[in-house]
Amino acid sequence: MINKLSVVDSNSKFVKGTHPIILVDGNPLDSILNEIYPDDLILGLIPTIVDWMSYDEESKLVQNVYSAADNKKILPILMCPDDCDISCTLIVAEVETIKDQVNWNRIGIDMNNPKDLIKQNEFVDSKIKWLDRVPRMTFSKEDYRLLDRIYKTSKIE
Repeated sequence: MINKLSVVDSNSKFVKGTHPIILVDGNPLDSILNEIYPDDLILGLIPTIVDWMSYDEESKLVQNVYSAADNKKILPILMCPDDCDISCTLIVAEVETIKDQVNWNRIGIDMNNPKDLIKQNEFVDSKIKWLDRVPRMTFSKEDYRLLDRIYKTSKIE
């Protein structure tokens, strides 16, 4: 089954004003995960919008992972809107690209030390609490490119 991925401007629980949010099959990703794991404080998390991230080295790491041509990688997809960094609550997806599809095979809560991640220049699954009840999500590559809006910076460097 192919899921419909989109990015729209909307409000979220803790951010005043509209900002990009990720929808899967028309539903906000944080709401989907919160329904399955209501005790994990996921509702209100926002996409890892690189322009909003507090630290340049973290923003660059997230951008590099998103842009990497690896067939399989771990990508941050939601972060805490209070700090906008990778040290607070960070939701990641194991992303696998196969031909014209992109799969989020697993979704989990990253527990890694941010300094280690920056040093390694990648996210590793050694300290991820996988949310096993979240089903695999499959997107067309065309839909998946809509995430460019979140992961491509508009900052002038």
